[in-house]
Amino acid sequence: MFQELLLRYRLHRQLRENFEEIDNMKVSIKNITRDNVNDIPEPCRSCLYWENPSVLEQSRQELQQKEKLKHASMKAAWFLKTLEEFGNCGKIIYTENKPIGYVQYSTSNRFPNIKEYGVKKLRTAEENVAFISCLYIREEKFRGKSLGKKLLNEVIIDLRKRGFKAVETFARRSSTNNPSGPIGLYLRKGFQVKEEIDLDFALVRLDL
Repeated sequence: MFQELLLRYRLHRQLRENFEEIDNMKVSIKNITRDNVNDIPEPCRSCLYWENPSVLEQSRQELQQKEKLKHASMKAAWFLKTLEEFGNCGKIIYTENKPIGYVQYSTSNRFPNIKEYGVKKLRTAEENVAFISCLYIREEKFRGKSLGKKLLNEVIIDLRKRGFKAVETFARRSSTNNPSGPIGLYLRKGFQVKEEIDLDFALVRLDL
């Protein structure tokens, strides 16, 4: 009994120290460019869930290193093409020069897999409306520390400066296990439910 209590105490102390370290850490957010596109953290760097449905099934399975490199190259190519045609389309959050999360966004027509959600209102790109495909904080210890909120704020600021009228995403109610994160993150920022997809997923929108 004593050993169990001692172990719990040590774990609690370690968690507290970790959170204190995170609270005091300095973070920076940078636009994704040709120079840092390979800083996108895994598994997102080699994930083509939104961009290329033809390799979606492969992406869902454990990839061999050669396949990962191929998929990462395809992901980088998507970013470089979208940067040229659309402008800023992603941001990476760093601490001590280590990438710990990222966000990806553009217009809905650049994410072919949207059609799998069956949302009629997103089948064609609405003028001056952006779509967040992914907002991801990699490690559990960095979650719940408002880092996702920081990334979301940066996206909103960027889109407002560029004259977009709204931003949308798919959000999940039951779990944070979702490409763009939990619905609470968005509702707290003023997003409204635009369309119910099913009992768990909703299309949410923020007018800018």
